[in-house]
This record gives sequence, C-alpha cells and structure tokens, in this order.
Amino acid sequence: MTDLFTKVLRVHAEPCVCVDEAAVHQRLTAAPAEYLRYVGQWLTLLANGEATLELPPKWIHTDGEGPDAGDFRVMPCVVRHGPEVIKTVKLVGTNRRQREVPDQITVGKAFRLHPRENFITHVFEACLLSSARTGVCSALALSRLAPRRKRVAVVGAGRVGYYSALYAAALGGVEEIVFRDLDPDRAAATAALGGKNWSAEPMREPITCDVLVLATTAREAFCAPENVDATIVVSLGADTEDQHELSPRWTKAADVYIDSVDCLRVGDVRAWLADGAIAETELVDLLALWRDGPRKTAKPKRVFVSTGSALLDNLTIAYLLRDAAA
Repeated sequence: MTDLFTKVLRVHAEPCVCVDEAAVHQRLTAAPAEYLRYVGQWLTLLANGEATLELPPKWIHTDGEGPDAGDFRVMPCVVRHGPEVIKTVKLVGTNRRQREVPDQITVGKAFRLHPRENFITHVFEACLLSSARTGVCSALALSRLAPRRKRVAVVGAGRVGYYSALYAAALGGVEEIVFRDLDPDRAAATAALGGKNWSAEPMREPITCDVLVLATTAREAFCAPENVDATIVVSLGADTEDQHELSPRWTKAADVYIDSVDCLRVGDVRAWLADGAIAETELVDLLALWRDGPRKTAKPKRVFVSTGSALLDNLTIAYLLRDAAA
C-alpha cells in the first residue's frame, strides 16, 4: 500500500491550518483600530491602482421557497501587490432552519489558497469572520461619509450590530452608541459589552442620532428618510433577495453608496433597480468612494449599503494571517 500511494498514486499531504470562531474573534477584536488601518491601507492601494483586484460576481444559489428557504454562496477574490498574492474563497450558507446549527444564520467556511500552488493552506470558520468584516466595512464607509458621528444608533443587536459598533467606536469621534432590538434583553446584553458609552433604548421611541446602522433580518422595508434625522444610514441586513430594510424613497433623499456591484443582485438595491427608482450609474462603490470621496450633490443625506463583499473577506483573512505570524 505504501508503494501504491507514494510511487504510483503519488499522494502527498497538503499542509493546512484550521482557525475556529474563538480565534477569529480574538484576533479581529484585539486591536480594532489596527484592523481598520490595515484594511484601509489596502483599499488605498487598490483605489490608486497600485494593487490589482480580481473580484468575480458572487455566485448565489437559492435553496427552496418559503420562510425556511436559504441559500449558499461562493465568493472568490484575488488581490495582488508586487510579490504579495492573496487568494481566498468563501463558501457560506444562509441557515434559516437553524435546527442542527441553532441561532446561527451564517454557516460555512472561508479558505486561503497558496499563492502559487493553489492548495488550501488555512480554513476559517466563517460566521464571525463574515460578521466582523461587515462591521469593519461599515466603519470604513463612515470614515468617509460621516464626519459627524457623535451619536450612533444600531438597530439589531446581534453579531453584525455588535461588530459595527465596535469598529465605529474605534474610528474616533463617537461619543455614544445606542442599540435597539426587537428583543430588549439582547439589546441590553450587547450594550453591556461596550462600557459606559454603550446603552440600549426601546424600539418604540424616535431615533435621534448622527449615524443610523441597520443590522436586521427584516423582510420588509421599515426605514424611511422622513422618519430619520441621521445624515447617514448604513444598511447591512438586506443581503438576500427577500430581505429589505430601506424604503425606495431613500433614492430621492440620499446619495447611495454600495460595497460592491454584488449589491445589485439582492435586497433593496436590486428592488430599486427593478422598479426604476435608481440607475446603476448613480451608485458609488467602496473603492470609488475611497479614491474620490463623497459625491458633491444637493442631497442632504447619504446611504451606504453592504451585502457582503469577498474583497473584505480577502483583506480580513490577510490581516488574520499577518496578525498570527506577528
């Protein structure tokens, strides 16, 4: 048998490291400002053309119909800068049944490939990685779109809401973060993690804030410009075809920014395009925002929509590995 495997079939071990959720969380929260700075540096290289990006469209397969319907997604990305090559693929599912894996809507793994030989060198549990990279994407958008961000309100006190608050606080200029959730105990528990300037408030009260972050699993748009005094709204929860957070009236009241063109295929942006409420040419993606800054228009508000970018997965994995090596 040894001769068969070594001389005929020539099978060799592929070295691979598995990184669990606890390790991902620890590394991505140990120094939030450093994580933000690292990803921002890469965005600058990409926006200026000093690094190159291969970002194929996210492949989404919807699984069935009805309230338990989910999907699975394949999200590849390659970033190159000089001799450095970062190859990643994430394979994740939307788990609405939550029977074998309870209370976890994002399931799956992310993979880092060897830059030249293309075998998988690292496997990452992807739930918290996905949530954290969404939170850091939100904070990076705020760094360009929200010069005033003293009071940040977060609707949805789950994983994405928590990380969005954590990285927003790391930007500086944030004096108060308040959480709202349909489950008031969850809002209070999340607020308790952040110290004295994090708090919770009831859903029924009007929202007064500079920045409003939506991190829900809503299937009907509930946020309209006439009900919000924030100058910027960040929508993070409408990342499937049937999820919605934002009224189409935002297309008239605000300039709309997106994390990537994948936003065109799901959620609110997909619905707006289908209804003719907005044109694709009016949307500004994250790299264009990073390069050119906000648009100069007369619209009083700004909306940033993230539906999950493989680029942010890629740069987060690069940060995890750099941090691990250090």
